[in-house]
Amino acid sequence: MKSRVLTFTLVLFLFIGIMPLSTLAANSTPFILDAPENLTVELKYDQNNWPYFAITMDVPESVQAINKNLNDNPGYYSGTNCSPIRIRFESRYGNYDWNQGPSLYDITEMSLDDLLEGNAFAYYPYEEEDANGGINLKAEVYDFRACFYSPWGYVNSFIDKEAISGFSNMVTLGNPAEYRGASDWAKDGLDKAAQYGLITDKIRDNMSGSITREEFAEVAVKLYELYTGKKATAAPSSTFTDTSNVEILKAYQLGIVNGIGNNKFAPQVLINREQMAAMLYRAVTAIKPDADMSTEGALTFSDEKEIESYFIDNVKFMTKNGFINGVGNNRFAPKDTSTREQAVIVAVRVYETYAGLTE
Repeated sequence: MKSRVLTFTLVLFLFIGIMPLSTLAANSTPFILDAPENLTVELKYDQNNWPYFAITMDVPESVQAINKNLNDNPGYYSGTNCSPIRIRFESRYGNYDWNQGPSLYDITEMSLDDLLEGNAFAYYPYEEEDANGGINLKAEVYDFRACFYSPWGYVNSFIDKEAISGFSNMVTLGNPAEYRGASDWAKDGLDKAAQYGLITDKIRDNMSGSITREEFAEVAVKLYELYTGKKATAAPSSTFTDTSNVEILKAYQLGIVNGIGNNKFAPQVLINREQMAAMLYRAVTAIKPDADMSTEGALTFSDEKEIESYFIDNVKFMTKNGFINGVGNNRFAPKDTSTREQAVIVAVRVYETYAGLTE
């Protein structure tokens, strides 16, 4: 028969202090603490419209029995004003490690006695009030977990040893950010890209990193499908021997990307700026076959001799139309690797231009 559990609602106050663990113990025989069960988290708002996390959990009957036994036989912890078993809550923000990152205090804990007595606490994120008087907690991801522990896991001994349970189930609350790791200059363009759906899962967590051929193919297909409103058709799965990514096969079928020979695509190879220009040039011809592809009046860069001859027209077209800019001092830097944010923002410019969204 499943053991009975008691369910309590936990509302953790932000300013709960963390009591240091005592070096005293109260039981020479170690005991095992079962983990909390059925941890749940809900975002709520108080009477001042400030958000907090309300947490519920089940306390196994075995843990309640141990807590009662230690309360009935206090031993060395008598008079310490601390219950024999405590609950430790850990939190994690976004991609940070546990107990790290902004918004949440590292560790919060409370007395199991308080929980069993039905006392209420509230866990308020540590954030400054924004300009609108609120905190947008739904825009990020927060993970929570809990465990039981007792500094007095060993009675009649002065061993500095605590009994700790395993962790409860992990609870995730909120929504992931559309992208991370972006340069400041890119954020306006990336906000548009997120709105248009041009930021793929593979690149969203490090937008300033270099982009691979596979990642670029996925962005290019997103651009095609966004503009045309059609789902691209994939080439046969046997096209390449080193990838079966359907988005690469779509980009190949559209003529946006090519293989490198011997039925290989080299999906993890980084692309440089002249290659980005070439691939997006081909994307334009795919989404807008009647586009004016002339290069008359395009800039001549001081490092044009470094551009591969078969990429010259691609670079000139992309720079003439303002899709790709130089890097300063009249240079294009064709061999520099392209970043994810650069590629996505160029895709935004292409889309807005042909969709008539530019001012």
